[in-house]
Amino acid sequence: MTTSSARSVDVLAVGDASVDYFVRVPHIAVADDKAIGRLVGVHGGGMSANLAAAASFAGARAALATAVGSDEPGRQALERLAAHGVDVSASIAVPGGHTWFCVIQLDATGEKSLVGAVTEVKIPAVDQISDDLLRTARVVAPLADDLGWATGLARRARAAGAKVAVDLEPGAVAGRWDQVRALARLSDLVFCNQGTVRVLAGGDPVRCAELLISAGAGAVVVTRGRDGALCFGPEESWSARGPRLDVVDTTGAGDALAGAFTGSWIRGRSLADSLRAGVAAASLCVSHLGSRAYLDAGTGIETLARDVTLDAAPHPQGIR
Repeated sequence: MTTSSARSVDVLAVGDASVDYFVRVPHIAVADDKAIGRLVGVHGGGMSANLAAAASFAGARAALATAVGSDEPGRQALERLAAHGVDVSASIAVPGGHTWFCVIQLDATGEKSLVGAVTEVKIPAVDQISDDLLRTARVVAPLADDLGWATGLARRARAAGAKVAVDLEPGAVAGRWDQVRALARLSDLVFCNQGTVRVLAGGDPVRCAELLISAGAGAVVVTRGRDGALCFGPEESWSARGPRLDVVDTTGAGDALAGAFTGSWIRGRSLADSLRAGVAAASLCVSHLGSRAYLDAGTGIETLARDVTLDAAPHPQGIR
């Protein structure tokens, strides 16, 4: 088995890379409604791609294994990630395929509504991820849109000697507690947003962490938008709030937090310091249009992390 010190990648994200089309609208359109806006930007996106880029931003050696189309958007997506320090050599371009994309409505406050258009290409097939690739990584972060796919990959990653980090979305976990528990058992880090907390624990982040850690998760991070994030470990719990920056676009903020946290943690930082890094990256992310535009801003993560407020948080009962 490959030893941790011999592994060439700190964080290997396995999943998606997309193209995001941003439309500024007077209000977020709902059913039987119309919001006429204007195109304000086209940027790279995708939860896995964003996570890998944020891990690299935090100083980790990051890689992405994804599938894109053989079209111009796919080529540009991989080129931009490589420019941000992400190793994309394990990614594939599917001949004749079309890279999936999202259309994102942004209102005046920076809040968003996202519509994803999944094409025939989104994530690699299971047999396209080799055990040799998994053995290069210290931590593997599989996209958890499909819990069965993610659990199978997490199991193989653990067998290859890697740690596992997953980000749970509310639509993926609803009504699937048994699958969530199986994935949590294999995961060293589990990230949840407020929607996921509502589905799993009625909106109570402490109870959500208790459920997931009791199921076997090593630590749980709950993102809370403008209110920062919470981190729960077996013996410690923390609350962090970022500096007040003008919010331009919230797209990808949770991915930035998860990536920067994971990249910091796998490099030996404490849960508290990793939470600082994650919240700093998310704060910087929302102050720019596009989920990875902050990477070109020239602001280092350590600079912003110093302005993150960190406090002790209520600790879940029954997991000490």
